[in-house]
Amino acid sequence: MRKAAVFRPARILFYTLSLLVFYLAIRYIGTLKDIRLLLAQMSPAWLILAVTAQVTTYLLNVMIFRTLLNGQTGTAGFLTLFKLSIVILFVNQALPSGGISGNGYLFRQLVKRKVPVTKAYQTLVLESITYYLAFIFLLTALYAWVRHQPGHQPVMSYTVLIGCVFFCCLGALMLGISNQRTISYLLPKLNRIRWLKRYIANSGLLTLSKSGNADWKDLFEDKKALICAVFYHMSILVCDAVTVFAIIHGFHVTLHPALIMYGLLLSLVIGSLPISPGALIAYESAMTYFYTVLGLPVHAALIVTLLFRFFSFWLPIPIGLALYRNLRHH
Repeated sequence: MRKAAVFRPARILFYTLSLLVFYLAIRYIGTLKDIRLLLAQMSPAWLILAVTAQVTTYLLNVMIFRTLLNGQTGTAGFLTLFKLSIVILFVNQALPSGGISGNGYLFRQLVKRKVPVTKAYQTLVLESITYYLAFIFLLTALYAWVRHQPGHQPVMSYTVLIGCVFFCCLGALMLGISNQRTISYLLPKLNRIRWLKRYIANSGLLTLSKSGNADWKDLFEDKKALICAVFYHMSILVCDAVTVFAIIHGFHVTLHPALIMYGLLLSLVIGSLPISPGALIAYESAMTYFYTVLGLPVHAALIVTLLFRFFSFWLPIPIGLALYRNLRHH
């Protein structure tokens, strides 16, 4: 029994993330020292704004969960959902997959906290779909404006295309696995896999094959909740842009807010692709390149990249790991 407990999927995931964090800490300890020096040079007011914007993203994530769950939160109160939002962001960035890795963890945690299986599954699907809609809307709207600006590079157009195709494909995938026929077909087959069988049984996934949600169209009945979720996702992306805005102005450099948002979205496209753990190197290279092309001096683009990654990735790593353990024991 002890051996079986050690090799449960949740623990394997925790051990994997722990090893990843250890590797990152060893590999990038020099970069973290540079970040400490940069933070000391940043204007305090802009530093506070950057931190506040990042905290707000987690609060908005809680609002998304509460909106999509529509009151069926089980024993998951506001604080629990706030913790979940931090861990999910950490998992999504450590294991880039367009948000799927973090939402798998979200589903398991909601079911453990007595949220009905069907509702938890719907929340998982809708959380992903509304994010893709918000992202694609903002990306295409900004592209329509920025592409006419001088200096716009073809690689940016390709990145926009890749982002739209990638998130549309993920959206289609999420719609596909929300269909009753797909669930009834896949679950029995997945249940034959030994290491998945325990997870499926504990999470109550088998009950989905007997639920009455026969079609993916049923997901879109509550249009008000969907619109609110899309709005919250867009607000999260705006808060990330505010973080970049604060970093730029904290070092007395300026860039048009629309270009800040556009550069961030292009970087997030690269960061969402399953290139490497944490999208390391690829994300940093892309963000530095995009902001340099959009008008920032190279040194300023490097500073923005380092500090934004610190606020959105490095800082949540130890917090996310601690909360991951906390949520498993409570």
